[in-house]
Amino acid sequence: MTLFKRLPRLRWKASEAQEEIIPSDVQTQCPELATDFKLLAEELMPHFRELDANALQLQNEFRLEQVLLIFGAALATILGALHASVGAVWIGITESVLAAALSAVAMRTKTTRVQQGYFTDRLKAEKLRTEYFLFLGRVGTYAEDTERLRQLVRRVAEIKGGGEAK
Repeated sequence: MTLFKRLPRLRWKASEAQEEIIPSDVQTQCPELATDFKLLAEELMPHFRELDANALQLQNEFRLEQVLLIFGAALATILGALHASVGAVWIGITESVLAAALSAVAMRTKTTRVQQGYFTDRLKAEKLRTEYFLFLGRVGTYAEDTERLRQLVRRVAEIKGGGEAK
């Protein structure tokens, strides 16, 4: 049953829940980091949620295309075998229409580069997750108190823009 949970949805619906990197109940256990959590919630989390949701949508779209191609090709093969054994013209016509539709799906998959978009947005979201923990840990460019917020805003903009990433 786990296999079927991962099947793509025909109609994508983003999760209503606000994704948190560190759950709120855990955040409340660290009152000394409350200011950092607030800054991260304002400056980083909206961008993380946007990239994460977009990556999940593109992943679903890519998987849907792949499932359509796999099952469509299997059905076309079955129709081809039936056509060869029975010889009914309508089976051959159905197979041809299905093959043309599958060709269109394959061409769309190649030209829209959905998988590349998924990889790009997933990578950006994970880089933002890294910045989240670097900021909390006061590591690297976030070690100096006076520059932390400015560095965070700069890094978020760099990552979202696709620029240099550490």
